[in-house]
Amino acid sequence: MIRILIADDELPARQRLRQLLVAHPDCEVVAEAENGAQVMELVASTSPDLLLLDIQMPQGSGLDVAACLPSPRPAIIFCTAFDEHAVDAFELNALDYLLKPVSRVRLEKALSRVVASRAGATDGALDHLFKDPQQRLSRFLVRNGARYLVISADATDRKS
Repeated sequence: MIRILIADDELPARQRLRQLLVAHPDCEVVAEAENGAQVMELVASTSPDLLLLDIQMPQGSGLDVAACLPSPRPAIIFCTAFDEHAVDAFELNALDYLLKPVSRVRLEKALSRVVASRAGATDGALDHLFKDPQQRLSRFLVRNGARYLVISADATDRKS
């Protein structure tokens, strides 16, 4: 059973997530919060396994909440209308980043990541690289000022 705390300042967004979760009998919504302060209180009192966390909320953004959670912290899936915070979210070890309106398919994929992480599984792609040094990434991210660029690994193979 995955115990979930839904945190969003908009009631319709919380209702939508709750509606999508009905199709998952292995999920239980244990609490809902509408601001960052409530999230912190409810995490302490309910010990959820997963936060479905909005970014922009009063009394502390979702990013602030994620950065302040004590260990052991629940898994985090951000659910937001703003794509510009994705890099910050993944730097805080978010399992996924869903854009609103959250679709049933994307939520299912995100929940499967939660199940995999709870089972001790990892993405495997990076682990495979460490185990097999002959394997290579086909592309990677490079920061260029405030932007990130996807660079093909082939573009870096030029020998001097």
